[in-house]
Amino acid sequence: MSILNENLPLYGYGFSAAVFLVLSIFVLANWRGRLRGRLLAATTFVTAAWSVGLAYSSISVDVPPFYVFLIELGHDAIWLVFLAASIGGSANRSGQWVTRYGGFLTACAFIAAGLLLEFRSFGSGDTERIATLLIYGSLVTALFVLVSLEQLYRNARESERIGLKYLCIAVAGIFLYQAFLYSDAILSGQISSLYWDARGFVVAMCAPFIALGVRRSNTWSTRVFVSRKVVFYATTTVFTLIYLAIISLAGYYVHELGKSWGEVGRLLFIYAAILALLTILFSEVVRGKVRVFVSKHFFANKYDYRKEWLRLILTLTSDEDGLPLKKRAIKAVAQIVDSPVGRLWLKEPDAGAYRCSAGWNIRECAGELAADTTLVQFLNESGWVVDLDEYRKRPGRYEGLDKNELSGLMDDAAFVVPLFSENELIGLVVLARPAVKTELNYEDRDLLKTAGHQIASYLTQESSTELLAESRQFEAFNRLTAYIMHDLKNLISQQSLVVQNARKHKDKPEFIDDAVATIESGVVRMRRVIEQLQQTTSQQPVEKVELGKIVLKAASRCADRSPQPKVIMGDEQVWVLSEADRLLMALVHTIRNAQDATAQDGQVSVTVVVSDQECCVEIRDTGRGMTSEFIRDRLFRPFDSTKGTQGMGIGAYQVRETVRANGGRVEVESTVGQGTLFRIVLSRQA
Repeated sequence: MSILNENLPLYGYGFSAAVFLVLSIFVLANWRGRLRGRLLAATTFVTAAWSVGLAYSSISVDVPPFYVFLIELGHDAIWLVFLAASIGGSANRSGQWVTRYGGFLTACAFIAAGLLLEFRSFGSGDTERIATLLIYGSLVTALFVLVSLEQLYRNARESERIGLKYLCIAVAGIFLYQAFLYSDAILSGQISSLYWDARGFVVAMCAPFIALGVRRSNTWSTRVFVSRKVVFYATTTVFTLIYLAIISLAGYYVHELGKSWGEVGRLLFIYAAILALLTILFSEVVRGKVRVFVSKHFFANKYDYRKEWLRLILTLTSDEDGLPLKKRAIKAVAQIVDSPVGRLWLKEPDAGAYRCSAGWNIRECAGELAADTTLVQFLNESGWVVDLDEYRKRPGRYEGLDKNELSGLMDDAAFVVPLFSENELIGLVVLARPAVKTELNYEDRDLLKTAGHQIASYLTQESSTELLAESRQFEAFNRLTAYIMHDLKNLISQQSLVVQNARKHKDKPEFIDDAVATIESGVVRMRRVIEQLQQTTSQQPVEKVELGKIVLKAASRCADRSPQPKVIMGDEQVWVLSEADRLLMALVHTIRNAQDATAQDGQVSVTVVVSDQECCVEIRDTGRGMTSEFIRDRLFRPFDSTKGTQGMGIGAYQVRETVRANGGRVEVESTVGQGTLFRIVLSRQA
């Protein structure tokens, strides 16, 4: 029995050598003429040679530990090369070197360290350090092999897994046992002779699975896709394991150097290192840098475009966060570059200027970009995504841009993404600098531009939907008008009956009382109808009118209410092109709104301001004022009234449309609790 125990490693590794020699011939015969078949045959042959080397070392006392070290690490390196070639067939090979050769380079680094120790000791060898390199090097390379196998199998297509799974089981069996062997050595401080002696039989048991995998598939590993998420977590796991291995080794030296307090020092050192590791793993900055590292070195393309497109569409169409479309649009672009903050600027349909319409994780601002600014012109002409960091370093690439315009967009602004719809710049998204500083490449720019086009289509569709809704509301308004006309008809009928009966009963006091009551009721109802419909006067031809007379007439009509409007204007005659009645009603409505919003002891003023090209009517009150959100979202929305049943909600909308029809524009400034300034700006006529 003792002889059997002494020769157990010889029998085990000898049996493994014979099995893998036969297996290499079998693989070469089945995959004749195929590159990966020849590479697998060479790998299995090397495993047979590895088995021979370890069998010889078990019976010879003259074999130094350094040669066992070389045999072990060389064997691992060959398997890593085979797996690298298999993974390398999955995509464009450019930019794949970390995934394919990271483990192989690690094995080479350990071998180089062993050679350095051997040469520095002039061949006498440093047994303890060589053993340490053997244990840690074999453990790390085993982990690299297992991670590569996991990537290979998880991302293979279903049709390719038939033969692939048996090969993965075999290689995993070999290197799982190796990881167990050397992990136990780290914990116990030495390599277990029992586990070492049984290893040859374990490796031999895995060979039939390789043969079965070869037999089941002749086209294995033709197209394998490596998931970005898998690579991210696998990379994090590998670096975590390497970190822990280094910490364990450092803890050992702390223990050895510390002597009496070494055990406590090692415990504190390892505990602090684990806390540091947890802090790093939960850091968004570190995770962002790992994602950038994975994208640069593990994949030919920086983005998984299917994932990015699905996320973009889901963000734009989902309202789970309760965000309006404009804020979802900013979020959709910001997610691409991991920006935490952004603002959306949209083109105003009347003035052509671009106003800040929404902010994501930040308040919208009150600024605007005119159509003739250098930024708008640059985006219209080039369609580029503006990288502000690149602009500061190389302004020549953004010829014509004014840095003062860029600085006013947003604090810490990093990128400006144009939004084009049918070759028209309808807006732009300004993004803040991400936590991990990133310089945009062509992939970033193309993806941001494509996302911008998609977002522009959604925003345009929303605008068209709102216009359609307004049109339907006007259709409903027309139906309402028909009902009101019916009421007017009834009033006329009542008045006609009074007139007809007056010939017979005009001398009766009772009839007179009933007639007066009927007429009074009709007057009240007609006055209410007229007030509701007075904005719908018939169309008149546009003519040259004197603005001062229109302003005075409007103020006179509103003088029956408090506070009475105060008119401020010069003696100079100012002429504009307009429909006189519609312009008059627009001014009357604006003044009355100011009176309604102001207490009786407040002030309402109407001022005519004249310049060379334009003239402006300013209606200013000291009333309750309005918020910027109300002005932007509700003031000019038709059928949205703050007066309840007393108003129809089309007055401000009618004023704006009247002014626009005359080639002018409406501007509103307001402060809650202080009052409102309403400007009607028109082109001046000679």
